[in-house]
Amino acid sequence: MDYTHIVIQMVSLFGIVLVGLVAAKKGLWPGDMNRKMSVFVLNVSMPALILASVMGDDLAFEHSEILHLLGIAAVNYFILIGVAWLVPHVWRVSVSRRGILQFMLAFGNVTFIGYPVVDAVFGPRAVFCASVLNLPSNLLMFTLGVSYIKGSPAGRSFRWSTLATPCMVASLVAIALALFKVPTPAPVANWFHLLGDMTVPCALLIIGASMSHIPWRDMLGNRFVYAAATLRLIVLPLLVLGVFRLCGFPEYASGIAVVLSAMPVATNGIMFCLQYDRDERVMTQGLFITTLFSVITIPLLSMLL
Repeated sequence: MDYTHIVIQMVSLFGIVLVGLVAAKKGLWPGDMNRKMSVFVLNVSMPALILASVMGDDLAFEHSEILHLLGIAAVNYFILIGVAWLVPHVWRVSVSRRGILQFMLAFGNVTFIGYPVVDAVFGPRAVFCASVLNLPSNLLMFTLGVSYIKGSPAGRSFRWSTLATPCMVASLVAIALALFKVPTPAPVANWFHLLGDMTVPCALLIIGASMSHIPWRDMLGNRFVYAAATLRLIVLPLLVLGVFRLCGFPEYASGIAVVLSAMPVATNGIMFCLQYDRDERVMTQGLFITTLFSVITIPLLSMLL
């Protein structure tokens, strides 16, 4: 594997984040642009990227591969949720920060950073694998994730509408297309690929613009944030990697899952904190620090795969 290529890709991705940050600071990115662009990415370009991942003669998947992916996804989230439950009790984190730490450990930014990263590192075939591995995310994030932030039982936070998001529907359709090996006409495939390719730059610009509203002092974080970032970016992926190696999962699929487990903190955490009146500063610091350090940790992790 060309590790220099991975480093260059990660630096390039973070460079686009910085472009978004500077553009927003200079007033070139209107205040409501983030919300509107996020709606476009989550409802149009991201689903197109997921569907494009199974369109093409060289992107065919065997049934056994999809079953392996679903099994890996189940084991992966079992590990993430288990660690998110265990660490705060061992660490004896204060009640006010316990739910925030649990969210930071359990949920990574797969949607906005994970897909672009695996696309850059593993190729377009990996985007479909990532979409299958990420299937539990929407359900768990809007049930367990919200319960972490609110400090209430997960069942009260569940809504069936969370299963009907465009990305979730696109993932299920992509699985069906892959399972039944449905051929896609070249013009249709090219259209989906062209539209889906907009996801990477748009998503990264959104992240950068979001950070422009955070004071520089707040982005530097504290010992709690750096410890959480170490767990999120290094300890968790290594634990997932060790378990997958012991289980004997296929290297390609498990490698993608390991990289996804090393993603920065999910951006939804900030929105949940604001919605339920929790300390969003810690979550924001965690998002910035993990996004910054992932430029280094993800290439290093790739060397171990």
